[in-house]
Amino acid sequence: MNITAEQKELFAYMDALIPENGCLTYDFRDPRQHAFATMMTALADDSDRYPGRLQTLERIRQAQNRNGLSTAEPSTSEKGWQNMFVIPGLGLSKSNAKVASNGFGTIVGGYSSMNLTLIVQDNTTHDIVAHGFSNDFAQAFLPVETAPPTSGGADLDVTAYLHYAYTGKTGAGDSEGFEGSSGVVKRAASDGPTGDPTLKAPIRTTTAPLNPKAINIGLGRAWTDQGGSSQFDYAWNEPVQDHPIGKIPFHGSVTFGSKIKAPLKAKSGLYLDIYVADKTGGGGAELSPTDMDTVYSAFSIDAANPNKLKWKLPAGVSTSDPGNPIKFGHVTWSSDMLAYFYCGMTVVMDNGDLSFAAVQSKDTPDEDPLDGTLEIMPIEFVWHCVAGAAAVTMADGTTKPIEKIIAGDRVATDDGVATVRWTNKGIHKGIALTVRSDADHEITTSGNHVFMTADGPKQAEDLCVGDLLRVEGGALVAIAHIEPKPFYDGLMYNLATRDFQDANAPGDAIATFIANGFIIGDVNAQRTRAHRLGRDIAYVKSRVPAYLHPDVDAFFEDRKA
Repeated sequence: MNITAEQKELFAYMDALIPENGCLTYDFRDPRQHAFATMMTALADDSDRYPGRLQTLERIRQAQNRNGLSTAEPSTSEKGWQNMFVIPGLGLSKSNAKVASNGFGTIVGGYSSMNLTLIVQDNTTHDIVAHGFSNDFAQAFLPVETAPPTSGGADLDVTAYLHYAYTGKTGAGDSEGFEGSSGVVKRAASDGPTGDPTLKAPIRTTTAPLNPKAINIGLGRAWTDQGGSSQFDYAWNEPVQDHPIGKIPFHGSVTFGSKIKAPLKAKSGLYLDIYVADKTGGGGAELSPTDMDTVYSAFSIDAANPNKLKWKLPAGVSTSDPGNPIKFGHVTWSSDMLAYFYCGMTVVMDNGDLSFAAVQSKDTPDEDPLDGTLEIMPIEFVWHCVAGAAAVTMADGTTKPIEKIIAGDRVATDDGVATVRWTNKGIHKGIALTVRSDADHEITTSGNHVFMTADGPKQAEDLCVGDLLRVEGGALVAIAHIEPKPFYDGLMYNLATRDFQDANAPGDAIATFIANGFIIGDVNAQRTRAHRLGRDIAYVKSRVPAYLHPDVDAFFEDRKA
């Protein structure tokens, strides 16, 4: 893609502002930064179909003119939350030795809209040799990769730029309430790995996974409930703690094209960037490791091969051998939501150059064209969702506290009875909601737990006073009160009343049970409901500013095509 002399001047201007292999939040009070962002957005050549992209930049410019450049970031003191935009891969395609790159963005709490532009520029001609574009709505994570490379040759004298612009999940779209940000990430190319990283963990270890499209990790489960014919690839036995502490085993290696500088020193010879992020933003979180010193200590140079970096943070198998997985602290989103793992590794080579490798989750694993970037399945943590005081209606009409339910129990559902396949339990730290009906039914759940209503299934966070909920016996009762509990900290539980439910199965009924008289969804319902809402154009429009509605229409048309 050839660009004009004026566009090349904008690249040169921004290149001087962006830190090497760093990022910059645009200050649109500088007209040239605004012009660069506009150019990066317009390179997608679809502004007529997605007019909201340029309008978003204009609204950000107006907000900065009113209020200055915002430096507010989500809290990182306790849970490690942070917004992140990364270019993990920049190198030669394995298929045809042409330049290719990939990147992603993730937003704490989710975004109402985001668009990404990924550009690779030749440092000699300053023309664009690879490019890619991506956009989505009402999510928290968005990947992008360059189109199948056809130009750029085998010369890696290139620089990649990742432009992003997003509107916040609560952005109203009006001039005073607008919430959004835009910026750019830069990464220079270097000689990298000779192939993708190889992994011993996390990988598929079970022949009967709960979710066939994810690596399944059971929190607060028996050690024996992993691998083989169990539901989980990995399980963490925490019978006393009962906290949903996210743990991911990480064991593997990657080989570079030259020697790694020895001795390997943390944060000077090796830089790690690790996190796990909720895809939809329903839990509002992206989590970083709680103990990076332990993680760094697990990395070393292979004694038999000075070009190979290896690491060992294995899974546990018993109380006496609990392993040494990466610990991410309390998982702040709800059970059964897909999360995305990322580990970026920057290594100083013997000649002083930097090399990069990465392992990252993606819905379509291991399809990237780059050496050095291994794509794996998303992570699914499984544990809980309804407060322990809830009384579950059994098949014989009696009730039992949800914390007393065990696999094999027979419970009532909206259309009969079902056998409990498994149960989940854990400490819920974060937002919860207490819903009370005018018939004195009351229950406390996580924000994305599914209720059956007169208008079909709805997540708790989408309920309003006056909505009609379905209760035991088929009657409808109105919601009299909804009480948010922003700092809920207590045990919650959930049940599965059917085997794994494929979220893509059209028209597949939602599995239910009855708690405190309310007909509510089981653990499958959370996954399937969140997945289906993302494909419901009316729901997505309700989550984005009105000026973006034409963009949503175009997005759904493109996805259908």
